[in-house]
Amino acid sequence: MISLIALKKFIAEKKCVNLSLIRQTFGTQQEETLALLELLIHKGCIKKCFKTPNCATRCLKCTPDSFAFYQWVEHASHLPASS
Repeated sequence: MISLIALKKFIAEKKCVNLSLIRQTFGTQQEETLALLELLIHKGCIKKCFKTPNCATRCLKCTPDSFAFYQWVEHASHLPASS
């Protein structure tokens, strides 16, 4: 189980990450990870963005979430405490 604090620190350090990188790093299930990401979005710590695919086709084989990435929102109150 990934902690909210660990995920928050990870995104703050990387500045911008996609779901697969988070899942690889923490070894989590998609549903668990998305729930924590939604909480961080609601708190205003991160924002969800979409990147247009380079394939330039409209085959619809890829889900929109496969093009989503999560970007850290710079706010002094959200910065993780330094160690």
